[in-house]
Amino acid sequence: MDLSARIRQLAGSELDLTQVRNELDRLLRRTVGYDLAAISTVDPSTLLWTSCFVSGMDAEGSTDRESVIFEGEFRGTDVNSYARLADAPVPVAGLHAATGGDITVAERYEPLLSRFGICDEVRVMLRSKTGCWGSLTLYRTHPSPPFSAADLDLLAGIVTPVADLLRLTLLRAALAAPGGLSAPPGLLLVQPSGETVTVTDDARPWLNTLDDRDRLPSAVRAVAAAVRTGDGLARAALPGRDGRWVMLHGSAAGEQIAVIVEGARPAVISEVITQAYGLTPREREITELIAQGRSTRQMATRLSISPFTVQDHLKAVYTKTGVNSRGELVATLYNRHYAPRSAVGARPSPYGWYLDDTADSQ
Repeated sequence: MDLSARIRQLAGSELDLTQVRNELDRLLRRTVGYDLAAISTVDPSTLLWTSCFVSGMDAEGSTDRESVIFEGEFRGTDVNSYARLADAPVPVAGLHAATGGDITVAERYEPLLSRFGICDEVRVMLRSKTGCWGSLTLYRTHPSPPFSAADLDLLAGIVTPVADLLRLTLLRAALAAPGGLSAPPGLLLVQPSGETVTVTDDARPWLNTLDDRDRLPSAVRAVAAAVRTGDGLARAALPGRDGRWVMLHGSAAGEQIAVIVEGARPAVISEVITQAYGLTPREREITELIAQGRSTRQMATRLSISPFTVQDHLKAVYTKTGVNSRGELVATLYNRHYAPRSAVGARPSPYGWYLDDTADSQ
């Protein structure tokens, strides 16, 4: 069985985010091979980290390690930055290959990589059609060889399955804590025979969007059938009567099949952040694009406005957030809003941001 198939099998389990990352770490260690790893979830609207799982190194000193990584990311000047990689045709890059074999030229080498005897690092941005949901950072230490081109190709082949695995895991968590979401996902339980035995209250509005005659779409049975064949990432997208799209995600639930039903929606920067600074809708879009590492020209093209107008919006965002540069803005967003919630164990949402607003906004 190839690696993608094993990941799809893992998605069919009922594990939580910590357990999924533990299993993913074990699987990748056996197939790719590495000494240290970090598996993170990110908010797709800003690409800022919402949680991190670390393997192969002590938790002590993690804050210092993160500060080194984040400082380089916020400046956007280091080799293989996560933001640039998220937008690359292939979102996988090895440091040894990118530096021509001299990883010491990376800004993070001296303050971070040298301390652990790192000989190579691979960064993988985990994206699918619904957005970027996480990152893998894998390290090999001396005397291990650098990651090969075959290793990078193998990792490139699992980008989408791992992204979908993380998002499905976040969706399961959202089912258990629907109160923090508007229009939360719902759940259907389907018998092996194809009969639906349970439909939660949160699922009914989405099903009514598909058909108001109290009939279940045949796609539910199709997704359930795919799960029975071992596809833990079985899903379908259906257009609703009101123009919205409804997504179905299937996974095993004991002898039954669980089908999560949700509305397809874009990930946008949190209302907590928007309200904290009084951002207008356009300023909100600009802030998202800054965090994603977009250039002024890219922002102008994306928003169909002139570069001069982009600059005007940039100045307004800087004034409202009290910063003077793009790097400072991204650092401020992370340190004021994401880091405190991550530190107290707030659970990432399948729509970006968090399910639990357990940290006071600042």
